[in-house]
Amino acid sequence: MKVFCFYILMLCVQIGFAQKTFIFPKIKAQGASAEQFTPVNWTVIDQVYGDLNNDASDDLAVVFEFNKTIDETRVYGDNNTDIIKETQKPRILAIFFKNKSTGVYSLSTQNNDFILRSEEGGKLGDPLQQIAIKDQQLYLRFQGGSEWRWELGYTFKFENKDWFLTSAINLYFNQNSGDMTERVYDFKTRELFTTVGNLHRRDIANRKTSEVLYFSQLRTFKTFKKPWAWEIMPNVYL
Repeated sequence: MKVFCFYILMLCVQIGFAQKTFIFPKIKAQGASAEQFTPVNWTVIDQVYGDLNNDASDDLAVVFEFNKTIDETRVYGDNNTDIIKETQKPRILAIFFKNKSTGVYSLSTQNNDFILRSEEGGKLGDPLQQIAIKDQQLYLRFQGGSEWRWELGYTFKFENKDWFLTSAINLYFNQNSGDMTERVYDFKTRELFTTVGNLHRRDIANRKTSEVLYFSQLRTFKTFKKPWAWEIMPNVYL
């Protein structure tokens, strides 16, 4: 009986351990450099400086990556349902505003989901291509695929004390034939510009259209969890 009880106890421990979810660290609220914000067992893989809140001082955006791989389940399609499981290193996007007088950076937002991981780019490898700051906006760029490739770009702006998605681009093309569909979204004007044709013969082979974008409200990092998680139109994912 004691042996049986011990077996049940060990089984419960193993099940509990297997179901344990990964806990992201909380980024420090203030500091003087990206190094000071870097959690233990994490590494800075990209960082960029630039004015994000129109105060003429260089703010900071950083992408951190965990030093070990874990089994991570990611959403796709509806912003909530975790359906894609990968063994990969988690990533964090952190954005900081700089105090012009003291030089101290203060955390504006921490996002544990939006940055694609190294295993989410398909045969092309790591999909994270660029983070940049321009015109008080944060730009995030990704790409992936194999023969059929995709490129995704998102622009976020800090307004009314939150980070809003202001524009996006989604390019899907065949590397060999050049067949492509490009969608450019302007969420401020609620316009979608679509180009269908050939990547190599843009001037003569492409058909361009525009239409009204229908959505209830602007998305933020909180309401747009990650790339491929917003079905913005039937069978069209952003």
